[in-house]
Amino acid sequence: MGPFRHVLCINPYYRESAAAMGFFPPTGLEYIASAFAARVPRVTLADLRHDPEFRPEARLHAFIAREGVDLVAASVNWEFLFDEALELVRRLPPGLPVIVGGQEATSRVEEIFARCPNVVMVARGEGEEIVIELASGRPLTEIAGLSFRENGRLVHNANRAVGPIEALPARDRSLRRVSYDISAYGVKVLGGGFDTVLTSRGCPFNCKFCSFNRNPLGRKRDYDERSAEDVFEEVRGLPSDIIYFADDNFFVNHRRAERLCDLLIEQGVRKRFIAQARLELARNPRLLKKLVRAGFKVLLLGVESATDRILDQLNKGFTTAQIRRYFAEFRRHDIYYHGYFIYGNVGETEEEMLAIPRFARELGLDSISVLRLQARRFTPIKDIVDSTPGYHTDARGFVYSDRFGTRELRRIGRRIKREFYTPMQVARALAKFRRLGVLRLADALALPFRLPRIFWRRRARRN
Repeated sequence: MGPFRHVLCINPYYRESAAAMGFFPPTGLEYIASAFAARVPRVTLADLRHDPEFRPEARLHAFIAREGVDLVAASVNWEFLFDEALELVRRLPPGLPVIVGGQEATSRVEEIFARCPNVVMVARGEGEEIVIELASGRPLTEIAGLSFRENGRLVHNANRAVGPIEALPARDRSLRRVSYDISAYGVKVLGGGFDTVLTSRGCPFNCKFCSFNRNPLGRKRDYDERSAEDVFEEVRGLPSDIIYFADDNFFVNHRRAERLCDLLIEQGVRKRFIAQARLELARNPRLLKKLVRAGFKVLLLGVESATDRILDQLNKGFTTAQIRRYFAEFRRHDIYYHGYFIYGNVGETEEEMLAIPRFARELGLDSISVLRLQARRFTPIKDIVDSTPGYHTDARGFVYSDRFGTRELRRIGRRIKREFYTPMQVARALAKFRRLGVLRLADALALPFRLPRIFWRRRARRN
């Protein structure tokens, strides 16, 4: 198959599962587009959430016909809106070959082929090397990780071993047709531009609920990182002012993180950084001081529970007493701390769930996200849920039980957030955002005018 003249890479979702996700660029798809761009004369990257040229769907079809697209690459990553995304792929113009990849595509290869006759290939697992070989004209039978149609039957080549992260193609952001800012329900919240940077893959820890430390084939990802110097060069060249490090755990290697901070400080690169971290980061006060100087404004921390029994069940590797000690150190450093909690765990009582807001305020967290337990494919927590009488999962993997059904869990989740987000807590969080420079003066002045639009769009979406 090939050579190709014009490849269209599409994010086939017109909306996101959460308002906050809409401002994230499609990082994985951008890597795929960049891999194609090195070997194909023309590549178009279409983020259907934002690009008006492809909304409604008829405009997408018109573009394909007008611009001579001869291959579509679609990223099907999520269970949310899976049917809608697959239907969009199925309705693409007849006779146009389509390759589909992404985490959800990898898990449902046979279903995608059955529902989409126009899909001729599915890239299983990490797709960058697959599309490089495809665009280079390598025979389909020789491309590891590829499934394809041949003479009315499906062929599934052997799985592909993941190569080193340093071998990934450079991410070509010039392919973007839209810009990204932190927004909520399509309303800009923070100006300055937003971007993501991937500096590592994998995580050496083994939290039982985590699916991100596994590749789409279910295998544990070995931790692999880019050098601090390589990351610095990418960050320095970005026009966006707010950078989110999209790693599972940016701080696995403290020496690398310190080296990046040193480079940012020495070279005078002034940006606002957001990163995910484990609580053990508090053991390194020297690094925390450098993070403040280098411009790290927000740390996203997985606390998960206010109960030792649940922390042990999730295999978090720390206790509530250790968490308190960690936050005693975190509070000494001027960073905005956002905590993640999971509720609805196996055997968890309502009292244990409702301990979350009190514990979060005690720790000094500025804000929290409260997420229902989700038992995804290949995760150890799924085995626990499946083997526990009275516990079930819905189509998206969310866990519920005979004691706590979906409606009851939603009620508890709303109560947790209501008890944490008091007017005083919200005021303190906004004041800290402003003091740290996350919320710039222009954004602060515009916020009272933007909030009503956010509220009404949120309400319209829920209705």
